[in-house]
Amino acid sequence: MLLLYGVWFLFLDPHAKAKKRRLQSIYDAVHPDGQSVVGSAQKNNRDSAFAIWLRSRSSTFARLEQLAHRAQSRFTAGQLIGFMIFLFMAIVLAGILRDSNLLLLLPLAAAIASTPLLWLLRMANKRRRAFDDKLPETLDYISRSLRAGHSLTSALGMVGKEMPEPTGPEFKTVFDEISFGIPFKDAISQLVDRVQSDDLNFFVISLSIQHETGGNLTELLDGLASTIRERIKLRGKIRTLTAEGRMSAMMLGIMPPVFAIIITLIRPSYISVLWSTPKGHMLLLIAGLLIAVGAITLNRMTHIKV
Repeated sequence: MLLLYGVWFLFLDPHAKAKKRRLQSIYDAVHPDGQSVVGSAQKNNRDSAFAIWLRSRSSTFARLEQLAHRAQSRFTAGQLIGFMIFLFMAIVLAGILRDSNLLLLLPLAAAIASTPLLWLLRMANKRRRAFDDKLPETLDYISRSLRAGHSLTSALGMVGKEMPEPTGPEFKTVFDEISFGIPFKDAISQLVDRVQSDDLNFFVISLSIQHETGGNLTELLDGLASTIRERIKLRGKIRTLTAEGRMSAMMLGIMPPVFAIIITLIRPSYISVLWSTPKGHMLLLIAGLLIAVGAITLNRMTHIKV
């Protein structure tokens, strides 16, 4: 438990990560020409060249890079792939040393090795939901800035300075790209690719149409903000109505492992036939497939698109 807490405190604690980023920014400001900074830049250049080579060979690597960026992971796509391969090989090697059944060992190793990918998906979805919740407020801010006489580009820059994470940094990136000469339509389209939000897609389409045909942008943003607020309310009602189904899926997925642990503690000889005999291995594989099918089915039943 102490080891797990130490790993969480050093690598996963958001306060510790924020403190490290702040200390690093202070160090870069104080030592802009230091040798360590130069070495870090050269390392990033080598990593980017290797990433470009992998991206040109595999579209899966490019999608993983995009997922890591959306989740704001401190690990690169190459590091995640290496860690997943390490987990898979470690589980397989441990199973071979214990003379386990490969038919049961390989799905178990694949499931454990995919946990970093599931964690990235969860973090990306959490960040997208936070972005969607702040989007109506962001549109109101842009509309008020336009009424005050600012241009659309400067309004996006003000959003980047004033709004919190994750809305502010994303719009600041758009403002910086426009300032560096990237066309407005390309910069705003790249924002959609980074966030992967349907509500943001409505905003970008509206801006693109208004940029080509003209019109009252402030009224357009006010109407869009009202529509997005109603969509957020509807999504909240749907989550409330489907809470029972989601809780059922979670309980049905947790109960078999919990009962297996309880029976193992009470009477190990009774349940040991599941992992000590070929028939037991087959039953475990069938049970795992049935649990997965049931969880996917309940998830599809409770997932309603808005």
